[in-house]
Amino acid sequence: MEQGGDAGREAGKPSGFPKNRMEALTDGIFAFAMTLLVLSLNVPEGLHDPSDAAIAAMLVGQIPALFHFFLAFFILASFWIAHHAQVDRIRHIDRTFLWINIAALMFVVLVPFSVSLIGDYPDGTFATVIFEANLLFIGLLFAAQWRYAAHDGRLIRPGTDIRRGNQRAMVVPVVSVIAILLALAGWTWSTAVYAIIPLVMRFLPAER
Repeated sequence: MEQGGDAGREAGKPSGFPKNRMEALTDGIFAFAMTLLVLSLNVPEGLHDPSDAAIAAMLVGQIPALFHFFLAFFILASFWIAHHAQVDRIRHIDRTFLWINIAALMFVVLVPFSVSLIGDYPDGTFATVIFEANLLFIGLLFAAQWRYAAHDGRLIRPGTDIRRGNQRAMVVPVVSVIAILLALAGWTWSTAVYAIIPLVMRFLPAER
């Protein structure tokens, strides 16, 4: 049942849904996906040589999986922070906004799978592209969600800087496209390009 707050009745705008249940679902799915990432780290069973040297060698072999675990964890954390900041600038939501959010969360849930895939096949171009495409779709859907909310001030609070929000929402999609092109060109560690995201965000104007 649709409900409307005072903000939703301002300027003759239709009433919408309150945000709290969507935020609770989003927080839960992000927490679940970030926790499941640890399952991409597999300790080989039945080591014939249980010495410290053998265990150290095993851990060295896990470096690609560890790298992608940390990478995916912090990227999901960045998505969650960005989503939190965006929703804070929204007065209320509607059915379309909810469906875009649900579509984005579907790809968030897929991240542990794509991380496991690239962890098992770190030198495989196809596995790498699947992981990067996973992040690309999350970024595009959250960017689309923001653009939908910001269009003609549909759902956002008055005074929100829409242009800055658009710029920041497109960082991960652009970096993902670059990473995919590098992977297709044969660069094995194309996922390392995601490390530039904090630097890019630092130089972009902060949202207001």
